[in-house]
Amino acid sequence: MARSFDPNSASSQFFIVHQNSTYLDKQYTVFGRIITQESYDVLDSIANLETNKNATSGIPRDVPMDLESAQIKSVKIKNLSEIPEALNLGEPERIVSHSTFDDGIYANTLYEFSFKAPEGWTLQEPQKLQPGTPDVVIIGPKTDDFNSVIAFLIEYKNQTSLDQYVKESRKNLQTLIDAGRLEILSDKNDKINGFNAQVTEAKGGFTAGEKIYIIKYKELVLETDNKFYTITYTNEEKDFESDLVALNNVLDSLEITSEGKTDVPISDLGSETNVDMGIVAIGIGIAIAAAIAIVVIFKLKKKSPTQKPKQSN
Repeated sequence: MARSFDPNSASSQFFIVHQNSTYLDKQYTVFGRIITQESYDVLDSIANLETNKNATSGIPRDVPMDLESAQIKSVKIKNLSEIPEALNLGEPERIVSHSTFDDGIYANTLYEFSFKAPEGWTLQEPQKLQPGTPDVVIIGPKTDDFNSVIAFLIEYKNQTSLDQYVKESRKNLQTLIDAGRLEILSDKNDKINGFNAQVTEAKGGFTAGEKIYIIKYKELVLETDNKFYTITYTNEEKDFESDLVALNNVLDSLEITSEGKTDVPISDLGSETNVDMGIVAIGIGIAIAAAIAIVVIFKLKKKSPTQKPKQSN
């Protein structure tokens, strides 16, 4: 199903992929596939049509030069038994999901944690473009043109200390700090749910379109025996305190069961990484990317209660 940046916008449009497109997995709903050799040949001919590459020609870019050759002439619905040339393709490959979302409780068996999502917030699992991309994002109600966001990033320790991890995560933020676009308000060691933690608050000014947003962040990095769980809450400064209760409720319900596991490098997890947003740095940088790139520029809209992560069939 084709859709806009809003996961709930899919309706009557669809597209057919011409090559392996795993970056679409868990982002779009799959509802059919090609089942005859003739259909594969037709798909090849469509993909090989000459398209416009001249932006000044008056024809939209990438539109076939010969539109007649790209048109669907007719559509007929048939039973599978009426298609004798159907290929024996077997069962389609399916994505193995490591997460469940029932009665507001999100649980992830890969990273071994769970929490209760705030009521009315939208939960998503972005595909990873790079190691700093959030593993889970919860998007809150929109105020003005901005959504509050709680983002989760889970990374394996690989013998890195909490202080080393936090120090490394701050490096890519230094440019923003030096430019006066980001201010660290507080930075302290703490104990959260029995885990050693680093708690940081910051704020910065960022532009999206013609509007300037003063955004405040609260980042919590929890250290377990083998992982770091970075949880970052983001909101406009004027609304920061009003939604802080949502973060506190998430933390109160958070359960981590990852103790005693063997460290595994992120590169060994075998996950494809594709999401079209720029990550500034891990931690607070996640919030900057999630809040600015996803929420402001893409303008995601939430019109229903807390939703399950979007997955393909």
